[in-house]
Amino acid sequence: MAYRALKTFTGRVSMVKNEVREIEDPEVVKDLVRAGYIEDLSAKQKAANKSSKSTKKGGGDNVDAD
Repeated sequence: MAYRALKTFTGRVSMVKNEVREIEDPEVVKDLVRAGYIEDLSAKQKAANKSSKSTKKGGGDNVDAD
């Protein structure tokens, strides 16, 4: 999964602020998320998609009747 660094950090995984990369080790991910160093971009994308679907209502074509 893709993660974005919220701040620069070093350790088993090192990233600079706003860097995006794949991290495969779930234990490392859990620790970094808990510490506030990274955010899960796939979770953020899913939330954005869910939000945009709920705002799209109507379903009809917008055709002007002349």
